[in-house]
Amino acid sequence: MSEQNDDIIETPQENVEDNSPDNFFIDILTGNKESASAKKLLAQKVLRKLIESYGFDRADLETNFNPQIPGQRRKRIDIAIFRPDCAHTNDNLQRIIVCRNQKKRDRLRSITEAEDDLRELKELLELISSATLGMWTNGQEEFLFQIERTRFEGRLKPLGVWPVPGERTSDLDRTGGVIQVSADAEDLEDAVMRCRQYLNRNLGLDHKDSFKQLAVLLLAKIYDETLSIEQRKFWIKGDEPFTDAGQQAIQRRINECITAAKVWQPGLLTRGWDLTLSSQETARVVSELSRYSFSETQPRYRTSAFRAIARSVMDGREGRYPTPLNVADLAVQMLHPKPNERIMDCSSGTGTFLAMTATHIFKIYLASMGTTPEMANNEQILQAQRETAAWAAGNALGCDIDPFLVVTSRMNLLFTIGNPGRIFRIDARSFPDGDLDGIETARPAISLGSMDVVLLNPWFSTQDTVSDTSILRRYELGNVWERDEDGGYRSTGNMNTGGVPPEVLFLERALQWVKPGTGRIGILLPDGLLGNPGDEYVRWWILRHCEVLASVDLPVEPFKVTVKEYGMTPALPSLLVLRRRSQEELINTEHPEYNVFMAVVDRSGVDARGNLLFQRAPDGEELIFDEEVIERIREGGEVEIRRTTRSSRRIHDELPLVARKYKEFCSTGEVMS
Repeated sequence: MSEQNDDIIETPQENVEDNSPDNFFIDILTGNKESASAKKLLAQKVLRKLIESYGFDRADLETNFNPQIPGQRRKRIDIAIFRPDCAHTNDNLQRIIVCRNQKKRDRLRSITEAEDDLRELKELLELISSATLGMWTNGQEEFLFQIERTRFEGRLKPLGVWPVPGERTSDLDRTGGVIQVSADAEDLEDAVMRCRQYLNRNLGLDHKDSFKQLAVLLLAKIYDETLSIEQRKFWIKGDEPFTDAGQQAIQRRINECITAAKVWQPGLLTRGWDLTLSSQETARVVSELSRYSFSETQPRYRTSAFRAIARSVMDGREGRYPTPLNVADLAVQMLHPKPNERIMDCSSGTGTFLAMTATHIFKIYLASMGTTPEMANNEQILQAQRETAAWAAGNALGCDIDPFLVVTSRMNLLFTIGNPGRIFRIDARSFPDGDLDGIETARPAISLGSMDVVLLNPWFSTQDTVSDTSILRRYELGNVWERDEDGGYRSTGNMNTGGVPPEVLFLERALQWVKPGTGRIGILLPDGLLGNPGDEYVRWWILRHCEVLASVDLPVEPFKVTVKEYGMTPALPSLLVLRRRSQEELINTEHPEYNVFMAVVDRSGVDARGNLLFQRAPDGEELIFDEEVIERIREGGEVEIRRTTRSSRRIHDELPLVARKYKEFCSTGEVMS
């Protein structure tokens, strides 16, 4: 898919309902099963944002509210927000939201360009005297307003942020801005994607240049949250993004923040990673990011959001593409890294494995406090993140040959957990030799045989094989192999100058990097390597040097979704979990028999086009589950954690089940039914 049209998405007509049995949703307010239309689904998305990010009480929300205005034709408000614990009447209506879909998603409009679409919202705010705030959204654009009423008229003022429940509209103009909220996964991803879309579509930046601008601003935002509230600069007042003076004030604060952030993390960005946006452009992006407290947002949500903007910085050459998040999570769960262990990805790419490992360590720290990500309060979340960031500083390690991806991996870890780890620009295949700029610092930091866990998704390629003898000579699997008299294999000692697939060399390199006897490896490999007759010597070599802990045959669909923008066809993948044998084990060529965990996964949440798959009954009907969820109800600076039950569909992803079954296998030696 070309870079010029990958953000243009055709959307269905907003009010057209598809009454087919599978096209439905469960209303987040009522729990009722409803037939779906584009407009209804958009309203549900906004409701999730109001409840899960802003902290509104669901009892104060209503869809399709009829305000009954005398002398006016029938009006309908898509989402109405009322005063807490009050009757849903005009007198108690505080905020109005209008939801509209559009057929194309391309560049983002200014308020002037969207004037015609905004007329309905403006009319409602003028007619209903109790309402003071309004939002208009079409799923990609959000326009926020405040109405200021005088004795004779109401004047609409555009806003860059909304106050949280319990804040006054006067708080919009205070120094430091309104309270920043934690975000749910979908809301944060939408926000960063709007930033990327603005940089790509409105400003004409290519994917890498737009990512650079975002990375610099994200660094500034993350740094800003390490400061006390009184010292922070990454905020906006109500209408600052829409005035020249306001835009310049934002730019001054952000520039100061960027300068301090680069001192805070001096080795994170490389030359050329600087903010080059005008004050107006900076204000547009900052208004999206300043709404949220990253440090109060779940690390897993941040990883998902970062993936949305980073996936386009890889170009698919040499078979390289980002690992699907749920696949990376499966590998991390099965390897179960611990806070005292050193974890490495020697083909780090955009940093998915390391970021998912950080979220895993974060959960371990929360568990030690007796809580979970869903139940933890802000103090526990911040404490677990501080401990995880300290872990990452010394134990989250990686390398890549591409300088852009090195920075991307660092940013992924920083965005996820608040520390960039240690990611080096080296060629993993020729380490500890090499002449890239990271080699001198990498040698003592990531010496061979020093890692507890290596996780990686190496380059898959049958065409771009490695024939460089300076690389091949470092590997047993870089040689030509032949059958021996005992039915095994032996190296001929002659280098395979015809070319060795890169994943074969990365397999041996990963083994070299972990500790003998205890080091563990999780590696994605093409099924062909594990089944083709011509690759039998590789499998013999694996069994000779490793204890095979698990082999999971993965579905190809999530990989198809990942690589489609590169115009690639993915290899059929498997996850192999290995333990490196000790030198004593290698001397003894006879090994006792042992059990190996094996699984074949049919469903991983999506089909080949990226559509979600939901669990079904044997007769094919989609299942509905009642599940307890945690909602955080906000009243100004106070947050109440409330348990509630929601009816919902459940995504059909067998990967978490495989992780649980493997845990049982490790505990008992067998899988429970």
